[in-house]
Amino acid sequence: MKTKEEKLLMELSSLREELQNLMLKREELKKSLYKVREELNSKREELKKKKVELSNIRSRLTLLREEIAKAKNDVADLRGRFITTLKSFKQVSQELKKLSKNCCPDAAIDELKQKIEELEWKLITTPSISIEEERQIVNAISRLEQKLKTLISQQLKYSNIAENYEKSQKELNALRELIDRKREHLNALLKELMKLKEDRDKIKNEIATLRDFIGNLKNKLNEIKTQLTSINNTIKEKKTQYQEILRELRRLKEENERKEQQKILKERKEHVINKMNRGERVTIYDLYLVYGMEDNAS
Repeated sequence: MKTKEEKLLMELSSLREELQNLMLKREELKKSLYKVREELNSKREELKKKKVELSNIRSRLTLLREEIAKAKNDVADLRGRFITTLKSFKQVSQELKKLSKNCCPDAAIDELKQKIEELEWKLITTPSISIEEERQIVNAISRLEQKLKTLISQQLKYSNIAENYEKSQKELNALRELIDRKREHLNALLKELMKLKEDRDKIKNEIATLRDFIGNLKNKLNEIKTQLTSINNTIKEKKTQYQEILRELRRLKEENERKEQQKILKERKEHVINKMNRGERVTIYDLYLVYGMEDNAS
């Protein structure tokens, strides 16, 4: 049957092993805590960068929407100018067609001028021309000049309208090119807008994922802290038990030593008493063993 001291020693050995295992577990938890904290800080930094990136995209989206609105207004204004110019162009075109039917070529004007010059020459060079004939030539010249004047006026008007026609045509072509460029610019802005929206949505999803991940890391961190608190409390309890057992072992040791000493002294006392009974010589120390122990016992 095992003694109380042996049982305590076995319990002490078991506690020592438990404490070693608990301390190893605590070190593992501390390492895990450090790793989780490092990862948590890393994810928080990543989240911070993503938020800045999202803020920049939102700012760019705001500016881009303003640019798109302006580009749309520019296109609308150019279309209005194009429609107005197109109406003017069609009107000038119709006038030009009408005049082109009635307008005479340069040859007809040259022919009239030649006829007028011939009549004037005849009027000057004919020697004895009658008054009636002179009057007829003058009237003919007058009619031809009036006709020439009308033709020249028509030709001038045709020229002006033709110039306006060409001017309107050039303006239409310029407006077409400008509208095309503005549309291309608008389409580029709209493509950029779509891309930025995709990037924004992607980053928002990444932020949501990071927040969930950070939440899980926080929970994990709290779990490890709880485990550490629990294991520290257990270690404290085990250490207290360990110290209590050590104290009990010391007490038992002291008690055993005291009993052993008492046994030895008792044996020595009995030996001295036997000597005295036999009439043998005893020393002062022997007498002290006999009578001193009695005094101590009393």
